[in-house]
Amino acid sequence: MQITVHGTPTLLEGKEMTIWREAPAARVTNLDGSQNVIGMIAPTAQLLIAIPSLKTEVCSLGAKKFNDLIKQFKKLKTVMITTDDASFVNDFVAREGIDSAEIVIDSARDFAKKYGLLISEGKLKDRLARAVFVIDQEGMISYKELVAEITDEVDYDKCIEAVDKAANFKKKGHDHENWMGV
Repeated sequence: MQITVHGTPTLLEGKEMTIWREAPAARVTNLDGSQNVIGMIAPTAQLLIAIPSLKTEVCSLGAKKFNDLIKQFKKLKTVMITTDDASFVNDFVAREGIDSAEIVIDSARDFAKKYGLLISEGKLKDRLARAVFVIDQEGMISYKELVAEITDEVDYDKCIEAVDKAANFKKKGHDHENWMGV
């Protein structure tokens, strides 16, 4: 897989994720230094947002925009993943009022490798490619967008539409339960 960075083709490392594939569990670091696991089956739908660096204009604007867009979804866990240092991210969260999402650090690049987003060369080596994943309550990837040019933004409308479907998904139950009047 590859993306472009300012027009230059750039290879990505890791396993490419596809729609309707089980979302892998990935270990990340919370801002307080504790470990956390994201992905896989969870009690609510998840929106995973890969952010190359909050120090750039496109990334910081994207984080703020997603923070506002997801406020309406009560049954959604949103995690923004970056490789920036924790002190900078803590300052960013406080300064920008990020309160609708967790921001975590992919310090060991576990998320980057398991989701096929690790930039393997150039000036952004060891950073994340810009991407979003929506994971339904069954732990399946129901939406994915890997942005082809790192300086471009994601398609917020398509992403929020996918989030709406996943966050408001109601399990149907089994036919025999309906037949039995359960």
